[in-house]
Amino acid sequence: MSDEMDLWQFLEAREEEIVRKRKELLTELEALRNARASLEKERRDKDREDGSERMTIKEMVRSVLSRNPEGGTSDQIINWINQIHASEVARTSLSPQLSRLKADGIVMLDEDTGIWKLRNEELRMEQLLRSNRSTHERSRNMLRYFEDEQKRRS
Repeated sequence: MSDEMDLWQFLEAREEEIVRKRKELLTELEALRNARASLEKERRDKDREDGSERMTIKEMVRSVLSRNPEGGTSDQIINWINQIHASEVARTSLSPQLSRLKADGIVMLDEDTGIWKLRNEELRMEQLLRSNRSTHERSRNMLRYFEDEQKRRS
């Protein structure tokens, strides 16, 4: 009976220990989740302040190509997006977006070199939008741009 009692006491003690550890782990898990939620909120707030709320892949491509007018390969574009926008973009996600941008006439691909570039008019527009000028000045410049485009097409 003594061995049976020792085993019984061991099982009860072990169960109490597991219940205590579980409670500690649940408390730690809740603290981790709260910390993550706080960090995510902080990042969203910072993104809103920067005016860089979640951009689409196409928007990020336009952004990085406007900063790199000489263009780049798909791999370079992915690296630029990672560096500039701190966003992981898979090549399998990038390729269809590049094709859509090409079909829309926004980017062009040099088939020989594999270099993607913004078309000249798109590059000019992106650079105007990205400039640090006042909103009023940007609006004036964009109006001039559209007037020039209209004259050029006439």
